[in-house]
Amino acid sequence: MTAASALLAEHGHEPVEALRLWLDRVVDYAEIKRGVLAALEPAAWQDLVAHSHSPIEGALGELLDAGQAAGSLRTDVDAHGVLILVACLGRLDRDEWESTARPLMNVILDGLRL
Repeated sequence: MTAASALLAEHGHEPVEALRLWLDRVVDYAEIKRGVLAALEPAAWQDLVAHSHSPIEGALGELLDAGQAAGSLRTDVDAHGVLILVACLGRLDRDEWESTARPLMNVILDGLRL
């Protein structure tokens, strides 16, 4: 079971909460990977997208689908679009990470709500 599936199983009656918790995990993951993406060659970037972004996009799609089906998330944004926004976290400098990463993730989540 993926993290998204597990969160939906636990918080299925509140899919936005499952999405919030999953996005919180993404922030933790992005902090670990911060700066790595900028140093990668284009060929390595393509490999990373194939092995990392596809599963992340799939999990995000699962969470968005649940929230959209429940009527709590907008339907005009897909997982790929949200992932583009989340990817911007990799551009944050170390000294601004703590004060900026989670607030920006909350802006993304608030923008997805109906």
